[in-house]
Amino acid sequence: MKRGAILLTLVGIALPLSASAQDAQFSVYGTLMPFVDNWRTTGATAPGLTPETGGASQVIAADYTGENQPNRFRVTSGTSNIGFRGELGFNEHIKAWFQVECMTNPDGDTSVYASPWASRNSAVGLKGEFGTLFWGQWDTPYYYAAQFVGPLRGLNPFDNAVTGNPGFNVPVVATYGGRATTRADATFIRRQGNSIQYWTPTWKGLSARFAVGLNENRTSGSAYEPATNPWVLSALASYDYGPLSIRYAYQTHLDYFGLSWLGGSPGVTLTNPSSRDDGHEIVASVRLATGTRLAVIAERLKYRTDEKTAGLVNSYQRDAILGAVQQRIGEHTLWGSFGYAGAGQCTMAGGGACSTNGLEGRQWSLGYTFSPAKTVDIYASVYELANGRSGTHALFPPVVPITPGTTTHGAGVGILYIFDFTTKIGGPKPPPAAPAAPPEPPAAPSAQPPAPLPAPPA
Repeated sequence: MKRGAILLTLVGIALPLSASAQDAQFSVYGTLMPFVDNWRTTGATAPGLTPETGGASQVIAADYTGENQPNRFRVTSGTSNIGFRGELGFNEHIKAWFQVECMTNPDGDTSVYASPWASRNSAVGLKGEFGTLFWGQWDTPYYYAAQFVGPLRGLNPFDNAVTGNPGFNVPVVATYGGRATTRADATFIRRQGNSIQYWTPTWKGLSARFAVGLNENRTSGSAYEPATNPWVLSALASYDYGPLSIRYAYQTHLDYFGLSWLGGSPGVTLTNPSSRDDGHEIVASVRLATGTRLAVIAERLKYRTDEKTAGLVNSYQRDAILGAVQQRIGEHTLWGSFGYAGAGQCTMAGGGACSTNGLEGRQWSLGYTFSPAKTVDIYASVYELANGRSGTHALFPPVVPITPGTTTHGAGVGILYIFDFTTKIGGPKPPPAAPAAPPEPPAAPSAQPPAPLPAPPA
């Protein structure tokens, strides 16, 4: 039975291609990037801090444990993946395409087995002169805006962790199909499932992307809980002119209640029926003739709810900035970055005093990459992420929840390998080559008689 189903599937795919000689291609691709590093935390804030003694209103006294994590070695897989993509051309103006991308962990961590298929950018759609339209799970335009700032073609522990999330042990990247009722609901670096995206064509360097994460997790109200209607809306405007790139991205989360994970109100209640979280991001980059690349990210995140209970936090806003530089010298690249997330400001329902003392975080990294081939990078980095006395910014991937005030130190080496095998299927056959011209016939003998030989000497 299974063999018959497989055969019918293959026949169903092959018949349209052979019958109409449509143009198609199929690819298997991937990125493997294991990184081994030494990791530890220091400087955790000792117990006893309160908002009255210099702490933050969003951090309870029990969170100040003074606990640091011991020195350890680990191997991480970053954003290693394997994927399959293909496209089928109906005519010269429009194509159908698909992609199924899966996370993979060459370090052997078992988390990959929880959702191995389509766990990364996966979708089906159409593309042509009108742009690109698709349905599935994909990086939001807000996420895409700053991806090129990183020094490598993937995410590692030393990469930017101060923009896109507000700290509070919120993960750097989240992959969900909607509201998850976890800390991931507060992150803006999202691979959003149950979503639709449209990308415009590029016109004189201008382009745009739009995405909507559908309200599949909508709930009905009751006598004990209000109805929720969670949406994600994301947009990006880009301008690229030669070596210069400027991008502005905006993203909003409706009824995701991100503030409930930032020490705010307790979440969805009758006194807190709705929420809205907004992110604004500007990213600029320039490449110089000297092989230097400079980039900067500036961001503002704002979380707010309709909480009416006096004494509970009902809004939090913070700004962050990160700068990065790379210098390429042949096969070698030196790079570094520095980022800072401010402590921000908050408000209380009922107008009480709200403190954000110590919620700031700063991060730096230095590194070197040797690229002996276009598909191979060998790299090393030393990095640090320091929190204020109440801050809990964490790197990717986190080992354990970070306690307030800790500084994460790390250094390591890794290798990145990229592969991409693409084959074309079908398509119109080229016309037969014209036959070669026949060789020229030999020249005809001259009709004139040969000249007489000279007379012999006397």
